[in-house]
Amino acid sequence: PEQGTSLESPLIAANITTNTNDSTENNDGTQNKEQGDPGNKEDDAREKIPPDAFSMLFIAKTYSEHALPIGVFVLQILILVLISLDLLQTYDREVITFMNIPVIVPLSVTVSQCIACIVSVFSADDLVYGVLHVNKRPIDIKWEVSNIMRIVEGVMVIGVSLIFIVQSSTAIDLWLNFAAVQFVGQLDNLAFALAKMNFFRNAEWELAKRVSEYRVHDNSMQTFKRTARIIWCVMLIVMIAGLSFIFYTQYNLHFACKSITITVGESSSAFPLARYLSGTYILDTTRINGRPVYVQKQGTNGAFLAYCGSINQWTVSSYDDESRGNIDDPCYYFDLQSETTRTYDVAEIKTLRLPVRNGGVVIGWCISCIL
Repeated sequence: PEQGTSLESPLIAANITTNTNDSTENNDGTQNKEQGDPGNKEDDAREKIPPDAFSMLFIAKTYSEHALPIGVFVLQILILVLISLDLLQTYDREVITFMNIPVIVPLSVTVSQCIACIVSVFSADDLVYGVLHVNKRPIDIKWEVSNIMRIVEGVMVIGVSLIFIVQSSTAIDLWLNFAAVQFVGQLDNLAFALAKMNFFRNAEWELAKRVSEYRVHDNSMQTFKRTARIIWCVMLIVMIAGLSFIFYTQYNLHFACKSITITVGESSSAFPLARYLSGTYILDTTRINGRPVYVQKQGTNGAFLAYCGSINQWTVSSYDDESRGNIDDPCYYFDLQSETTRTYDVAEIKTLRLPVRNGGVVIGWCISCIL
């Protein structure tokens, strides 16, 4: 070769050129498969879309491919709406409170409610992703629809979970219902996982594979993560603040009956003095066993209604000559007793009967509550 002539083979040059452009890009700025250098900054700016039914809707091309994601979304919303309608029904409750919130709840329920709020907020990934990605790309109807569906589903799950949380009066009921709602919120992820395992048709399997390989350009991942944390914190603060207000109203007996009227019927002839216990009982500031106390304001001798923890029953006790006007131990001596119950709401008492020492006869009675 002459001096100054390049020794580089055309084949080698072609190979070098080919290896620098081994990833394919769509016309809309998205990438179907990431094959470039892992250390490439351009590759780092590409983000996977969530592996769920909403992403399947965005990637779907044929009418049949749209069926599964749309069906899953409709199923989720239908279940959540039916649950909401049932939760807001009052049925035959004696006392109707706002959102059917219990009068008072034990400490175990209060702690469970706080934990459930935290879990509910940090499980709302669909809601956060939808809020952060809607209107973030050039006009793409399917992209917007998929993110709006995420937002609707996420809001419904949070709302139904909150209703369950504030309505629960026992910890076991709270966690059972909460787990059921969270499962409904994960149906979109479950549908994608089943499609990827070829549980449905080959069309859904291929669609799930395309979702897994799909990439979108996102040069603001740090901003996205920071904004997501802010949204989670704001939701948590709002839910804890609302729950704290409910705790405050329950502590101040805002949902309890302000007065009750007990009427003992004529059938209580076995214990004539029981008729003196009829009258209006006013909510007192005193609490016994964590429950409200009601003091008779209209009657012959005076009495009070309180909860006896040793026998788990509400009791009606009349004052004796020495303790008149002073609320005594409701377990020491009582004239009437309810069924065994752990309720904090006096309006939920189902029976009143004479103590065993007087025959244990269920008497004719009625109780009415005034909020």
